[in-house]
Amino acid sequence: MRLNRLDLTRYGKFTDASLGFPAPAPGAPDLHVIYGANEAGKSTLLEGWLDLLFQIPVQSRMAFIHSYQTMQLGAALDIDGQTHDLLRIKKRDNSLLDGSGAPLGEALLHGGLRGLDRSSYAAMFSLNRQTLDDGGESILASKGDLGELLFQASAGLTDLAAQLDELRADRVERRTQA
Repeated sequence: MRLNRLDLTRYGKFTDASLGFPAPAPGAPDLHVIYGANEAGKSTLLEGWLDLLFQIPVQSRMAFIHSYQTMQLGAALDIDGQTHDLLRIKKRDNSLLDGSGAPLGEALLHGGLRGLDRSSYAAMFSLNRQTLDDGGESILASKGDLGELLFQASAGLTDLAAQLDELRADRVERRTQA
């Protein structure tokens, strides 16, 4: 799945805001970094992306300008080789709509996400100040392989090395006692 455009139509402090993510030149990395001053809307943008993918929660923190009934996000996504214009509204059922406003099943996004839930997706693909701090602390505290550490940090498994060390120590202790 590739995000081409994210629309914060009525979401958080944004009204009719849109952010494009152009495709890279052939062979170039496909990476976009969002940066800005405090309170510029970086966290709101990330929350909007996650809400578009996984539905706007019942008790959303993003309804401080726009009421629940009017909240709306949009996106242009490439999923399995096809481009889809999608809308997400704040509703319990049928909240994912196609570009013309017709209800669309969640299966399209579920397939594009390959089974990831919201927390797994956020842990693997959404870096913010807290995840960077936690990952850096984990790398500094560990004595393991750097590749393993980077995977653990990106997957939100920052205590995996410590757990593995404990298991290894238990195994050695049991062998010694036997």
